[in-house]
Amino acid sequence: MALTSLVEMIQWPYPTGQNKCLTTFGTGLRIRMWRRSPPRSQGRGVFPGVLHQTRKDADQPRRVGGQPPEPWDEEGKVMKGVLALMVGVFLLVATAGQAAEKVVVMVRTGVEADAIRAVAQAYTKATGRPVETMEIGRSGYYATLHTQLVAGTDAFDLAQANDVDVGVLAEAKAIAPIGPFLDDPRQTDPKTFDLKDIAFVYSYKGQTYAIPFDVSTHFLYYRKDLVKTPPATWDEYFEEAKRLTRRLNEKSPTMFGASFTALAGSEQPKVFYSVMWSMGGWILDDQGRVGVDSPGAVAAGEYYARLRDAKVIPPDIFSWGFQNVKDALETGVVAMAAPYWNAAYPMIKSGKSPLKDQIALTLVPGVRRADGTIYRTPFQQGKILLMNNGSKRKADAWAFYRYLTSKDGMRIMTQAGGTPSRYSLLRDPSLQPREYFEMMEAALKIAKGDPAPPFYLKQHEAMNEALSKIVTGKGEVKASLTQAAETIRRLQQGK
Repeated sequence: MALTSLVEMIQWPYPTGQNKCLTTFGTGLRIRMWRRSPPRSQGRGVFPGVLHQTRKDADQPRRVGGQPPEPWDEEGKVMKGVLALMVGVFLLVATAGQAAEKVVVMVRTGVEADAIRAVAQAYTKATGRPVETMEIGRSGYYATLHTQLVAGTDAFDLAQANDVDVGVLAEAKAIAPIGPFLDDPRQTDPKTFDLKDIAFVYSYKGQTYAIPFDVSTHFLYYRKDLVKTPPATWDEYFEEAKRLTRRLNEKSPTMFGASFTALAGSEQPKVFYSVMWSMGGWILDDQGRVGVDSPGAVAAGEYYARLRDAKVIPPDIFSWGFQNVKDALETGVVAMAAPYWNAAYPMIKSGKSPLKDQIALTLVPGVRRADGTIYRTPFQQGKILLMNNGSKRKADAWAFYRYLTSKDGMRIMTQAGGTPSRYSLLRDPSLQPREYFEMMEAALKIAKGDPAPPFYLKQHEAMNEALSKIVTGKGEVKASLTQAAETIRRLQQGK
């Protein structure tokens, strides 16, 4: 932008004899020049990385020795001085304005928002760079997120999101990839940041869009006073569940041997995938082929039907969500839960259940291969920040993003109750309980994520419908999964 376009007014002392020379820039900075007093801003000093606020209400000249200074009296010197000062201050203000602008992060009310705020405060304290959080209520947050980003808003620079938001928003060009910042040594020191320390990143069409600051995965929970050796395979899990179901064993101290979250919604398909993957099924492979009706997927569906027909799971399992499973473990209604979320473990251990010391966790079961090894594939998901493609402060936004996902930033997130995606933190002996963080590291090394194409929500809906039919017995396994697969194939074709 031309300098002249930023100058709103110049009041010149010649020939009117006025004793002031006032220049007002479009930035809001006013400069007054006096012979005995060097020009200076009426606001706070300009320092790199600090929000620079200038005052517009200082209308009186500075006084020296109680008397007003005399104006510069040589026209040529005044003109040259003004122009030189205008250019110098313009460059300074422009640079300072860019460095000092707030980074705005949209967050969803909850523990993650509180943790992000804690990191933001630490970041500002360490760097002097301000970060503001824009908090939105939990109800309707994701609809707001998608609507605002796709509309091209620049009201925020970063936004809290889930990993499955990447595909649809990247396809809409509503979010910016962070790969260029990660790959640029001027933006990210590769040795200090240590990307290899992070369990996984989220990409779409070859571009990296997000690094998880908090991760989740599935485990097998079991009563160690009842289960001496936790089952390593799904077949062993089924047999142990029968032994600990009172209907099949009147001596069983628990009503049911097994449980999992089967409530239709965000969790049901994810839980199924931890079983399906280990049996050789898939959702979408690298070539885009649909696999939810593959032999492995059908085998997993039939396994669900076996659990249902043997009545080793509660008859109303179709209505069980996260809290139902946790309550059943803590009250002794069920002996085991798998696949079940890692988040329950710290809650159980810090809770008041008389059984909390008897509840343990280990890797999800799998399938024994010919060489005797167990093939396990727990589901993983991450909480992330996405960079708004409409942001005018992408470099500043990345600076905060980099800090949030650094070792220092993730440590703060962990202290606030999160689970880091950095292996170095999972290995940190100061983080307790150790068995939890050690098991998280082991699980993340073999975990898989949910592919998130632009039609993810409809894909998820199709799987919810199929699995609900299987769990309730209202649909035959293969037919239900075939219908879901056909729906996904139509979605791929844009139908």
